[in-house]
Amino acid sequence: MDQAALHLHIKSFFGTSENAVKSQIWIAISVYVLVAIIKKRLEIKADLYTILRVLSLAQF
Repeated sequence: MDQAALHLHIKSFFGTSENAVKSQIWIAISVYVLVAIIKKRLEIKADLYTILRVLSLAQF
């Protein structure tokens, strides 16, 4: 099993209400799972942590 807890870092929240925080956590988990599915389907050799790091640098 992958170590999701080690890779899911949320540095800051855009909203501070309970609903905003929960939404942002669910979005982060969803992105993590989608990237894991894409990694598996495309048979990418890089580990999930590396892919997420590249995506975080290229998001803008």
